Amino acid sequence: MSLKSTIASPQREVAAPRVSRLLVVYGPDARRVGDSVVLATSPVHIGRGPEGASPLVLDDDQVSRRHAVVEPGAQPGEFVVRDLQSRNGTFVNGDACDAVTIASGDVLRIGLHLLLFQVFTMEECRHLLEGPGPRSSIVGPGVRMQIARRQIEEVGPRDVPVLILGESGVGKELVARELHRASGRAGACVAVNCAALPEHLVESELFGHVPGAFTGATDRRPGLFVEAEGGTLFLDEIGETPLPIQAKLLRALATGEIRPVGATKTRIVSTRVVAATNVDLERAVDQGTFRADLHARLLGAVIAVPPLRERREDILPLLDHFLSSDGPSVVPTADAAEALLVSRWRYNVRELEQLARTVAPAARRDGRLDLEHLPESIGAPLASRRAVSSPAAPEVPLALRIRRDVPPSAAELEAVLVHFDGNVARVGEFFGKDRRQVYRWAERLGLDLSRFRDDGERGPGA
Repeated sequence: MSLKSTIASPQREVAAPRVSRLLVVYGPDARRVGDSVVLATSPVHIGRGPEGASPLVLDDDQVSRRHAVVEPGAQPGEFVVRDLQSRNGTFVNGDACDAVTIASGDVLRIGLHLLLFQVFTMEECRHLLEGPGPRSSIVGPGVRMQIARRQIEEVGPRDVPVLILGESGVGKELVARELHRASGRAGACVAVNCAALPEHLVESELFGHVPGAFTGATDRRPGLFVEAEGGTLFLDEIGETPLPIQAKLLRALATGEIRPVGATKTRIVSTRVVAATNVDLERAVDQGTFRADLHARLLGAVIAVPPLRERREDILPLLDHFLSSDGPSVVPTADAAEALLVSRWRYNVRELEQLARTVAPAARRDGRLDLEHLPESIGAPLASRRAVSSPAAPEVPLALRIRRDVPPSAAELEAVLVHFDGNVARVGEFFGKDRRQVYRWAERLGLDLSRFRDDGERGPGA
């Protein structure tokens, strides 16, 4: 059966196929970051020793042997995460849960591991299978940025205008500079924020002027189109350009012809225009604040840069990039990483970069990035949760707290049983004894071994 036939048919519309997965984005073992498991019709059990056909094993003392399960929900393509009465709980987007339906981009906390639930289109899956794509100064392993990098390499050499779409702070200028690099043009890449130019000076800034063109114009000025000749002119916030200037921009894009203010002759320039905006230009066209013909001319190619909250797998790599750019990097704790991942990032990558610069000195001094280093708006939700919860792991390693050369007390044996989820064989290994000795200690001390097993199983084989 062809892919097309699975998407639509003349009789009825069928939802385009999608692929869901869980991606490890943080954990005690950095080598596990990037591991993933595809979700299908079978439940995925998560824990230190999970069961099932598609287990996700997390080697983490704060993870129970059978900790949680992600299973299909009531609707096609829907998935539910369910806590299996784990010792330390399961969290979705920072909140404890018993069972909750998850959506693409949700962050799961299992012990000291952070997982990202993602749903991909088939086209996005194709890009995932092709790998990270060409090397670039654009940081981010996520599929959305992989697609953007490939678009840059494809569009860069083409002599067409490019429109970059995205919210404020997503990195549109960086995309423009990468387009210039990929173009191979020998000229400069010149950037200007159209919204920052005084309205009466926009034309002069872009196209130049001759002496006497207006009051104060004593010298000849070439303008940005000429300054970027043979290269790229990046017009940021082009949606803020006054309507009279839009007509002249249209002519420059269509013919390469410009006329400096006050000049009687035109000149031809070979300048590639890359524009960017965070406003809806189609709506601006409908409202009469942006020319439809200029909008059409800018659509030679379009690159959409997603907001940071829609590519959460890029957050921690970007943080590491910013922290290491001006000194040694520091690793975030699980709490700090979770707080960063669930934040909304209203100002996107620009906000994350500013945060990294702000917290770097204190984090480097303490040797880690923790909640107290983060701004209250980001760290407070996790800090309040940590304040009301008991410590999930002992402050001192078990082997240093419990003597193993003498029979344990009831409290000591109980602590070891809790640590190993009631697994008698592992408790025996800890003390260097046979499991039968553990049963004898438990009987003498009056401890019911079955209550320490997090999975509800019974029997001496646990």
